Amino acid sequence: MSRVKSLVAFVLWTVLPILGAALVTGFGVLGQLASATDAPGWRIAALGAAFVLAGLLIAKSIRDRTRLQSLEDARYAAVREFHNRLAPALDLMTEMAFVDVSDKTSRELMLRNVASACCSALVAMTPSSKDVRATIFRFVPPDTIGPLARFGRQDLPRTFLLSTPEGQEVMDYLESGAEGQLVVDTAKDAPPRYHGDPMRYRTFIRVPIRGNGVVFGMLAVDAPKKGSLKEGDVRLAELVAAELGAAFAIAAA
Repeated sequence: MSRVKSLVAFVLWTVLPILGAALVTGFGVLGQLASATDAPGWRIAALGAAFVLAGLLIAKSIRDRTRLQSLEDARYAAVREFHNRLAPALDLMTEMAFVDVSDKTSRELMLRNVASACCSALVAMTPSSKDVRATIFRFVPPDTIGPLARFGRQDLPRTFLLSTPEGQEVMDYLESGAEGQLVVDTAKDAPPRYHGDPMRYRTFIRVPIRGNGVVFGMLAVDAPKKGSLKEGDVRLAELVAAELGAAFAIAAA
């Protein structure tokens, strides 16, 4: 159905205006070449074609302006939705900043709640991917990268040991200064030393969590269907990871 609509739109807004312009020109030329008896008819036809062409161009202009306005409205709606989804996490971060630095237990609990709220917001903002899961991993000295919070699909995330090739690959990625990474299909473009479970997910995003120049962990989003996560989801995950970096830094102060 979408292909049919695209074809109709192409004919209506591209082919017909070009055809109309050609008819106006053709009828005008015929009006000049025709005899005195036939010339008025061709000129009237050229004028009629010109009116039809003008109508099509005006309609196209209105349509383009409406579509542009709709895109603007959708963009602002997405920003509002993103802010609303992250609001609980931002409120908790503000509260965390006023907790006494010696109260490590309260800060740890608040950090977990912030991480859970961020995972929930990410899953809610990636509706195009079914059974998506968001997980926040953190570095646990001396040799572990383990899950702090998760939301979405109910299978448990793994723990990475730095003594294994896969765990070392994750740590190398986090320390490399790289930005967010999208793996569209784990069967084709997975990172080196990757040993994921294709029965659980076939596509994933990973983003380092940094704050004050320190790497605290990693934000991961994955889904069972290959290609269901997009570059736009990477940018969203990077924004959430930036907020998490601030939360980790506050908790570690």
